[in-house]
Amino acid sequence: MNIKNYIIRRLKIAPLFLFLLLPMTLLANPSDTNLSDETCLECHDGMGETLLATPHQLQNNKSISCISCHSGGDIHIEDPSTENITNPQTSSQSDAVSSCNSCHTPHAELDNYGFDMHQSQGLNCSSCHQVHGKNKALLLDNQTSFCIPCHEETSTKFARRSNHPVKQGIINCLSCHQFTKKQNDDLSYDLGRVCQSCHPQQGGPFLYEHEATDGFSVNSESCISCHDPHGSENDRLLKQKGNNLCNQCHVEHSTRNHDSQWDLNWSKLPCQSCHTDTHGSFVNHQLLDPNLEAKFGGNCYNNGCHSSSN
Repeated sequence: MNIKNYIIRRLKIAPLFLFLLLPMTLLANPSDTNLSDETCLECHDGMGETLLATPHQLQNNKSISCISCHSGGDIHIEDPSTENITNPQTSSQSDAVSSCNSCHTPHAELDNYGFDMHQSQGLNCSSCHQVHGKNKALLLDNQTSFCIPCHEETSTKFARRSNHPVKQGIINCLSCHQFTKKQNDDLSYDLGRVCQSCHPQQGGPFLYEHEATDGFSVNSESCISCHDPHGSENDRLLKQKGNNLCNQCHVEHSTRNHDSQWDLNWSKLPCQSCHTDTHGSFVNHQLLDPNLEAKFGGNCYNNGCHSSSN
């Protein structure tokens, strides 16, 4: 073979050889897996620091990195634009949930009771959470002000005369509303336990229970049978004034002729003048004041309706 034919033959083989190399070199597009956090932080300076105190802290072993949440970096690095990179903070509900669920499904795993309602409203994870933040549980703010835009009617109740001190910053929505069963199992079957965590004296247990406060009763709403937990114009968060509150359950007493059954001087008194242990009693099944006889002169049991012992 002369030198001319050899050169021509090698020139015909060269393109095939180069083509086989191209997929490994020139034809290979940079992929997300090849992007380092350092490359991202060259443009997004300071974003790594916002993750230092959170579970999303960037790891040297790459178990968590920028591209764990922001896919599409291979295109974005060539053409920096908000349109070609995934951002769960601004994504649609389904896209954000899919992105977050690639690592964890917190509400589903924890047998959540409330998130389905939020999901039906088209909210996504970023409606309540901010990954690049330092708040507890990565919430948008620690005072849960992010709840208010959707729950404005509830928020106005905190301005009523009697209220739970949310606007004062003493408690917040999550003080009572726990969204995960495993975090607060009591919420699933006994609403009163949530109230009793701050009001143990009213929680009992009592020898003589007031059925309205029995959270295990099918017909009872526990504490909220009588109280509006967000706020009320009545004292002690009560839903109604005076005897009207008692009469909503004790209809038979509201229709009795009090003047003939009870002494005329006492018949106009509020129910709680005598029934002072409204949450429950250790001494009397009718929840009467243990010092009732001394309080009203000792003759309140003469009509035979009330026993001084139980």
